[in-house]
Amino acid sequence: MPDLRLLGAFVALLILAAVLKSRRFKGWLGEKVVGTYLRRHLDEAEYHILDDLILPARDGTTQIDHVVLSRFGIFVIETKNMAGWIFGDADQASWTQVLHRKKSRFQNPLRQNYGHVKTIEAHLGVQPGQVHNVVIFTGDAVAKTKMPANVLWTTRALGRFIRAQSAEVIPADQVDAMRDRLLALRIEPGRKSRAAHVEMVKAKQAAKGQDGTRCPACGGNMVPRTSRKSGEAFLGCTSYPRCKGTRPSGALPGRPRAEPILSRTPATPPRSG
Repeated sequence: MPDLRLLGAFVALLILAAVLKSRRFKGWLGEKVVGTYLRRHLDEAEYHILDDLILPARDGTTQIDHVVLSRFGIFVIETKNMAGWIFGDADQASWTQVLHRKKSRFQNPLRQNYGHVKTIEAHLGVQPGQVHNVVIFTGDAVAKTKMPANVLWTTRALGRFIRAQSAEVIPADQVDAMRDRLLALRIEPGRKSRAAHVEMVKAKQAAKGQDGTRCPACGGNMVPRTSRKSGEAFLGCTSYPRCKGTRPSGALPGRPRAEPILSRTPATPPRSG
């Protein structure tokens, strides 16, 4: 019996370790850290904070980590709980994470959050100048390229960024109405709503992957190019030389595709992070 108990405890620890390392748990933890900080450090008389909003969108639903409503603007916040080195800029379709000498690409979070911003604008009838696209990295991530001012790396910096917007751009009597509008539209979070949203996102990603004119390395657009050495035509990524993804010039839906050619990151990552 003691051996069975010991085995059960060991299995439970393995399961717990797997959960703690999972992307879903890390994402949830990052969102909790940001939401808690905002509530502790923003004046509740001036700022309304909404977390984990699942809202109807033009092509299904969209999930927004945080929305902060105030007289000084609407802040649509995307949270990334990541570690390692982060490379990217505002114009790239995807950014690169380097962790333990392993490179991985992820969607440019500013572009990802842009869809959230447009959903908020559509539901509330506000103008682009009244809404801020904000990305915050939690965890131990470190920027290794120059980032836009609306990409932040600590919760303290996020608080400063929000409080720095001091010009009134939304009448005070409309802020409460906007909060109530979003709460009325909100799809109540739960297993079914989350599962439906995840399936919709996967379907959209699969549909994009079927477009043979997309860059296989970063997902960006491609343009016709000609090889200087052979004179042969091919499709090259518009983000070249940052991204060296290519496809054959005849790469269209339903035809064979070239394997992605990934650009190299010109720095050696840390062994741990």
